Parts: sequence; structure tokens; C-alpha cells
Amino acid sequence: KQWYQRRVRGLREGKTKCHVMPGFSCTPLRTDEDINGWLRFYEMSAPLVHTSVFVSRDPGLDLRLEHSHCFSEHGDGGHYHFDTTPDTVWYEGYFNLAERIVRIDAPEETHLIGRD
Repeated sequence: KQWYQRRVRGLREGKTKCHVMPGFSCTPLRTDEDINGWLRFYEMSAPLVHTSVFVSRDPGLDLRLEHSHCFSEHGDGGHYHFDTTPDTVWYEGYFNLAERIVRIDAPEETHLIGRD
């Protein structure tokens, strides 16, 4: 646990904007505005541990180029959007390279909603 606490940190200092999902929507979410009105956004404080995936390009698997979630021992956590304290933020990351990408349960229909 000591190694984990010292080394595997996503955000060591600063704050970030994250969202959490309040539960399944009772109405269809058809636009970015619909999604942003449904999600709950919060500012969350370091330290936050992130699990992140970055791909350099989508090889036709309907992937997002970046996707990060975070959690903490102090109760903050969610889907990461961006930092809100750019003058004081400090990220630390350890990543590995994959040899292949496998998509499980690809959607039959896709959309660009919520993509940056």
C-alpha cells in the first residue's frame, strides 16, 4: 500500500472537473446539451488516482481517444474532464503500451455525442 500511495497517483495537487452519472435517464439523450443537463458535475480535489486509456488513433473500433476515471480515499471520484487549477495542478502517471486492441460488445449504432 505504501508504494501504491506514493507512486500511482493521477492528480497529486490541484483540482479537476469530473462528472458522475445520476442513474439511467428516463428520457432519450440526443444532444451534448441533453447529456450535460443529465450528468452531475463537481470540482474534485487531489489526491486522485486515475485509470486512463489513451489511443493515438481509432482503428475503426468506435473508440474514444482518451478516457479517464478517478477515485480517492477521501470520497471524490468520477469521470475526468479537465483540471480547474492550471497554475497549481500536478499530474503524475505511469503508462504501458499495448500490443493490440480488442473491442468487446461494440455498439450496433454509434454517435458523436459527448466526444471532444
